[in-house]
This record gives sequence, structure tokens and C-alpha cells, in this order.
Amino acid sequence: MARKLKTAVLIGAFLSLLWLSACGSETPTATPTIDMDPFRTEVASTVYAQVTQDLALTPSITPIPSATPTSTLTSTSTLPAGAFPAPSTLPAGASPAPPISTLPPGTTGVPTIDLAQWVSQSIADDTIFLPSEAFTITWRLKNTGTSTWTVGYALRFYSGNTFGAPTEVLLNRVALPGETVDISIPMRAPAIPGNYRTDWVMSNEARSNFKDPIFLKIVVAPPLTSTPTSTRAPTSTSTP
Repeated sequence: MARKLKTAVLIGAFLSLLWLSACGSETPTATPTIDMDPFRTEVASTVYAQVTQDLALTPSITPIPSATPTSTLTSTSTLPAGAFPAPSTLPAGASPAPPISTLPPGTTGVPTIDLAQWVSQSIADDTIFLPSEAFTITWRLKNTGTSTWTVGYALRFYSGNTFGAPTEVLLNRVALPGETVDISIPMRAPAIPGNYRTDWVMSNEARSNFKDPIFLKIVVAPPLTSTPTSTRAPTSTSTP
């Protein structure tokens, strides 16, 4: 602060001398003029040196460094102490397969397969019946598909002779995949003797038939008739 005050005083003195010299030059006097050039030079040198010294002592403003953004840390998976990541078992260049979703058979929205396998039947093929003789056939079938057979499934007539049976017989219980079910159908042999066959097929709730039908073959024989035997009249013999 003292240096600045001293500098201001010197500058003011210098300016005052300049003003006095100017005023003196305008007033005509007979007295000789004083040469002020050496004094001006000395004052100017002093003022310049003082200003230079003050500027050197004035601290410069240091710019504050701007904050450098730091990169966001990414989270890394951690393993327990002593644990190692499992090695990949895929061959070189192979991409991992997508996970496979497994659902139980019969789930809504999942395609299912309707399959039936013949197991047994109560009447053997080529059994002989009398004309119009009544009988009951029972088929045992196994659910070998992936669908669940509900009571809406049915065994339907497919081809041949119906033997007087209804063309569709509903299941009496639910059959899961792998289970067996018995289906009994009352029938009657045709009235005319001959060889006959009836074919039936399983069908789902939408009445879409399964792949392979099952069948029964029978033989209708004519009724047995008695054959009359001839009798000979006794011959008479002479009496001696």
C-alpha cells in the first residue's frame, strides 16, 4: 500500500511540474527559463522503475483447474475366495444353445401328440357267432402320446360293419400318458352267415382321429340242423 502511495505522489509531482512549465512558457518574462529536461527525465525514470517494481510484486491470478470427469466404474461379478469360474465345455467357435423350456404334457398352448396302442381285446379274431347273436367287445388301449385323454375323447366307428353298435363311445375316465383304459361296446352279429370285420379309431375332443385304427373280425355260421336217419322195417321170418 505504501509503494502505491509513493508512486501516486511521484506521478502527481511530475504532472505539477509539467503544468508549471507550461504556464511559465505562456507568461512573457524577462527572466531566464530553467531547463527542466534533466528533471523530467529523472522523474520519469523514477516513476517507471517504481511502476515496474509494483507490477513485479503484484501476485498473478492462478486459474483454478477444472474438474476432470471420471469414468463410471462398472460392476464386476465376484467369486468366493478360492473359487474359479467353471470352464466352458463348448467346442471352439460354437455358440451356447438357448435354454429349453419343458412343460408337462397337456399344458395349454403346447402342441401335444395323440397316440394309442392296442393292448388286448376280450374277443379273439375269427370267433364264430350264430346269426344275430349278441356279444360285448372290450378293447384295452394304452395312451402312448403326450396328450391327456379326457372324458371328451371317444372311440369311433371307422369302417366295415357296425355290428349294431353306436358309432361313438365316450371314455368313462381320464387316461394320462402311459396309462391304459378299457372300452366296452355291446354288439350283435349279422343275421346272414359270413365273415365280417369292424374298424374303430380313437378321437380327441375336436373329433380329430388318431393315426392307427383297431379292428375285430368274426365269423357268422349258419345254425346247426339235425339230419333225419332212415329206419328199416323188420323182415318176417317163417316159422318152422
